[in-house]
Order: sequence, then structure tokens, then C-alpha cells
Amino acid sequence: MKNGLGLIFATVLACGGSSGENLNTAMNGTWGGPATLTLSGESPQSFSGAVQVAVSGQNATFSGICLDGTGSVVAHGSGNSASWSGSFACPAIAFTGCSSVVLTFQSASATLNGSTMNAQGAGNAAGCSISKGFTVSIAGTKQ
Repeated sequence: MKNGLGLIFATVLACGGSSGENLNTAMNGTWGGPATLTLSGESPQSFSGAVQVAVSGQNATFSGICLDGTGSVVAHGSGNSASWSGSFACPAIAFTGCSSVVLTFQSASATLNGSTMNAQGAGNAAGCSISKGFTVSIAGTKQ
């Protein structure tokens, strides 16, 4: 769970943005810091997360969005904000007593605020005959 959260961010980001203005290239790099995963009806779980961001024009590729450190999505935006919506399924992982949980992201957003990248993602977690909504968030600083 340490590496992926880019999950979210990328998790995190592919719709939106105004015409004309590009994304801030200061978003480029690896962002890491405290992250929180919350499954619907469960207590939040804190961990250290990280996500890699590569900006090109109005597109930002967020890599390492899954809890196992894999996966990427392309978000769109302008200035200091990018967002994504769609469907991205991460590889199954063992999680809280279940041997195979799949997190499927359905939306994500990220905003650069000074020296902090705030990113959030949301979707559905399914495994062991259970399906619940989830949110994941990170407040990262450049590594």
C-alpha cells in the first residue's frame, strides 16, 4: 500500500480543464506523503503513499496509482488542477483479511497548492463476496 496512491491521483484524473491554459509543470515529479484509504462503512486506514506525475500541455500522466505501485491514468486540466473520470481496475491484492480485492477507480482529481500535491480518488472495492465504495487521498510533497 506504500507505493500506490498515485492511485488516486491518477487515481486520479482525466476530464476537465479549460481551453488554452496548460497544466503547471511544477506538478512534474514524484509526490509522497501521508495517505488515507476509506472503505464505505469502515474506519479510515492511514499509510505512506506516493504517485509519479508527468505533465505535457493539458495532460498529466499519474503513475503508481494502485496500492501495489502499478497503474496509470491520464488526467486533463489547466493551471494547478487536473481531473479524471472513467474506469481503471487495479490488480487484485490481499487486503484486510481478503486474499483478493480489486480497487476500481471511477474518478480522481489533483491540485497543486504551493509545495503540496493534494490528490483524491474514488471508486469501488470488490472481493471476497463484498463490494464497497472507497476513497483514497494523499497530501504529498515532492520527493
